[in-house]
Amino acid sequence: MLNISVIGNGNVGSKLARSIDNLKDFKLLDWYGRNWINNKIPEKGIDKIKDLKKSDLYILAVSDNSIDKFFDFIPKDSLIVHCSGATSINIFKDYSRSGVLFPLQTISKLNNKLFTKTTFCIEAKNKKDLNLLKKLTLSLGGYNECLNSKQRANLHLSAVWVNNFVNHIIYKGKRICDDNNISFSILKPIIKTTINQILNNDPKEIQTGPARRGDIKTLEKHKELIKDLNDKVLYDTITKSIQNSYE
Repeated sequence: MLNISVIGNGNVGSKLARSIDNLKDFKLLDWYGRNWINNKIPEKGIDKIKDLKKSDLYILAVSDNSIDKFFDFIPKDSLIVHCSGATSINIFKDYSRSGVLFPLQTISKLNNKLFTKTTFCIEAKNKKDLNLLKKLTLSLGGYNECLNSKQRANLHLSAVWVNNFVNHIIYKGKRICDDNNISFSILKPIIKTTINQILNNDPKEIQTGPARRGDIKTLEKHKELIKDLNDKVLYDTITKSIQNSYE
């Protein structure tokens, strides 16, 4: 049985702690959170970092800017990992045993599923610890990909494009519908079709729309309809990016 301490009670930390607490070969020893909802601290939770017990593995599920703030409380001979996509493993320069456990998935309060079928991007300074992280990810019901820090940072950048930016663009489309008394549900079939096509084809090969066709009249009409200057700039920037991709 391997004892694990989870540091952080945000979306990722909360789901990791709850998932680990249900595993057979791993035991949740501590779960630190600075603030707890309604001051209700769970059974294995703590709100004072100095109360952290000696553990076999410490998982830092905190913001990138906060990772190194906890080093004074974690023994240098322990295995320590962070959950960041963008932060290098080199931040653990004073730890001989360290790694990364980055779940490539949208982790939000609206997503009640834990880590079933989630891909974890993992990295470790030695093979034994890498194998331990592999075992943990499989125990969580997920998969694992061994990536170095540069690969992981670029994958994280790619994920921002295909997830966060796409979500924001769809929000923009929904707002146009809302502002014009149009049901957003009308767009749901085309959203589903778009995603399904992307999953089964090269996105560059299936691009459609006025920018791809060079339909100047429609492009100008759209820009006339857009009142917000920032949205107009965004529309023009994406249009030019599409056109430049096919020159």
